[in-house]
Amino acid sequence: MRPWPLLLTLVMPAAGSDWPPALRLEGAEEPPAALAAEPLEACPKFRLFSESESYPDEAPAIKDVSPFPPADLPAFADDLDRPGLLKALETNLAYWKARPDSYRITVGKDSFAAPAMRAASARLLGIFSSGLTPARERELLAAEFRAYRAVADDGSGRHSPQSVPGALRPAGSGAVTFTGYYEAEIPATRAPTSESRYPLNLRPADLVKTTPAMGVDFDYGHYVDGAMTRHLSSGEIYAGGLSGQGLEAAWSAHPAHIMLAQIQGSGVLRFPDGDHLKIGFDGANGHSFKSVQRLLMDCGEVPSMNFQDFIVYLSRQENGREERLVSLNPRYIFFRVKDKEAQPQGAIGMPLIPGRSIAVDPKPVPYGLPVVIKTRRPVAQPGGGLSFRDFTRMAATHDTGSAIRGPGRVDIFWGGGPIAEREASSMKASGELYLILPK
Repeated sequence: MRPWPLLLTLVMPAAGSDWPPALRLEGAEEPPAALAAEPLEACPKFRLFSESESYPDEAPAIKDVSPFPPADLPAFADDLDRPGLLKALETNLAYWKARPDSYRITVGKDSFAAPAMRAASARLLGIFSSGLTPARERELLAAEFRAYRAVADDGSGRHSPQSVPGALRPAGSGAVTFTGYYEAEIPATRAPTSESRYPLNLRPADLVKTTPAMGVDFDYGHYVDGAMTRHLSSGEIYAGGLSGQGLEAAWSAHPAHIMLAQIQGSGVLRFPDGDHLKIGFDGANGHSFKSVQRLLMDCGEVPSMNFQDFIVYLSRQENGREERLVSLNPRYIFFRVKDKEAQPQGAIGMPLIPGRSIAVDPKPVPYGLPVVIKTRRPVAQPGGGLSFRDFTRMAATHDTGSAIRGPGRVDIFWGGGPIAEREASSMKASGELYLILPK
């Protein structure tokens, strides 16, 4: 599952030093010196960041979905292979087979029962596994299913998406922001060292997944004096709040690397001897996600950059500033150790399919739905660098994330490896999202 730290007084270099500080990959081993106030405290957005419950990447611009004529769905010569599509549709069918007949979902103003979703999932799988021409597939899709589209707040279809290099801006449709995520690989050690002193923690024994009946507005917590409350913040955890409980799966030299694995929701821990562990999401501390990258961009410390480069930037901060910046986001994700050959799993508890599985907000866009997405993607070039190309494909709603809110935000799972890292980290484009439902 796609997830996603100590409100604190930050620090700045002594008077007369350059800002930002000179970057180097490994942080200083000596204890940080006593320093003056952090420059971010002079930024007006820092007060908003500190006082707000969350600090999203951008204000939600889309809030609903509405019916759309299925015959008007974008024409798509799917840019990925057919086996991946069939696997995504099979995952949808398995998901609906596991739901009781009484289970229902709501899309827009309409409600759909599990038996209807099972039948529709089986029929769609049959259509796309029959070797039909693309024209015939589209004809059956239009005749036997209904479609819904993400729409703008006022229902007009107008939109003003954030400027993104290479972004596709469709005319006459609600703008959906598409990003990417992947299975991150980070260096780690099995035991703490003078450099690797930040633990990747397993789930605490007292962590509880909350329910609506508990009357709280956070997803995980623990009981303190009989009351359900959020668990320790990330800053409290990095300060040793969970020490002595035997929760350390491994250790990292960089809290920014841990944050990378947490935001991606899964990861590969690579040890110095070449061996590895795979980890996956196993709960959170109940605090809301706050985007440190967005804060530093808003305050002018860093330019717009992909997430891969931002992690490098954080990991090069000195005198404990990396930890302090990472801890500005109070949300902390706990992990479980998985089989070495296990594939990343989505929120539905099934393996994710690269390029086909997407993370959504399951309130307006339920799990187990086939969708059509139209947007623009980065493509890694053999000699380095990226190009961008438009694409349209079918995908499926298999996952979620704490930064994915409303039907106007979609995260595409890219898979694992260096190319997935480069491309997913640079994926941010406007586009169109259509949901396929039974008649």
